[in-house]
Amino acid sequence: MCCSRLFDSMLSLSFDSLSTVEYFLFGKNMRRMDIEHDLQNALDNGHNVWAIGDVHGFPMTLEALLDQCEVSRDDRVVLLGDLIDRGPDSYDVVRIARSDPRIQCIKGNHEDMMVSGCKLESLSKPNSDMVLWLHNGGFATIASYIRAFTNDFGQEDSERLLAQVEDDKEWMQRLPSHLILDQWRLVHAGYDPRLELEHQEESIHLWIRRPFHSATKPIDKHRTVLFGHTPTMSLNHFMGSEGWGKPWYSITATVDGRSASIGLDTCVFHEERQPALLTAFNLQTHEVRQIQRVERWDSELRELANQY
Repeated sequence: MCCSRLFDSMLSLSFDSLSTVEYFLFGKNMRRMDIEHDLQNALDNGHNVWAIGDVHGFPMTLEALLDQCEVSRDDRVVLLGDLIDRGPDSYDVVRIARSDPRIQCIKGNHEDMMVSGCKLESLSKPNSDMVLWLHNGGFATIASYIRAFTNDFGQEDSERLLAQVEDDKEWMQRLPSHLILDQWRLVHAGYDPRLELEHQEESIHLWIRRPFHSATKPIDKHRTVLFGHTPTMSLNHFMGSEGWGKPWYSITATVDGRSASIGLDTCVFHEERQPALLTAFNLQTHEVRQIQRVERWDSELRELANQY
């Protein structure tokens, strides 16, 4: 059976029992010294390094923000994880990230769920890892891959599709879970202030929320933590609708007076009548640039994104 028909058979399953699941998969604490050296070298030589919050499958919005940031050949961009799931074309976001040598990526919990749960040959009988991923936006990601490998006559190249999925999963598995520079830490979710900083499991970097956001002291007194994962309008000291579309700055500070942590997931994928923005932060100048979601994203298109 081709992957598209297997995918169609999954759409009728219910995953309501997993709607509040938040789990930890313990793994190695991963850094990439080559990436850290490249980013720090760019900063030391006066070039821009932009950190961008969760893209979640909106490639047109990502490309528009990159254009707005005027990223030069010597500048760098770090995507803070969750490139995929929920939005209309996760396949194309991964293609952009993998093909542009100026872009580096950090692993997010959605990449980790795809690595663990995406098994196209098991779509008709998914295991618990796959059910978790599908319920949290994986349907849209699978649909985008199937569309990319289906021609105008509806013929799916299943062999190339499966090979590309496996290749992208291997790439996601190798992504660092955090990066450490002279004045910055870049991570998807954050750190646990209750644990020793340099010996935290990868799962913490991918999943943590409240303990990190509520920290009463800086995680690293010399470095600001740039993170995504949790939409900023839901973070503490944002009240009501005032936080929609805005980066979040912690009230704790580093020794040089900078905010100890800055949240950049301004929730580009949401369905509410509030600003839907993708946000970039410049590590060189501390400038923030944002762009309104480019893709039309009404109920009809959200339904189509999950179908093939």
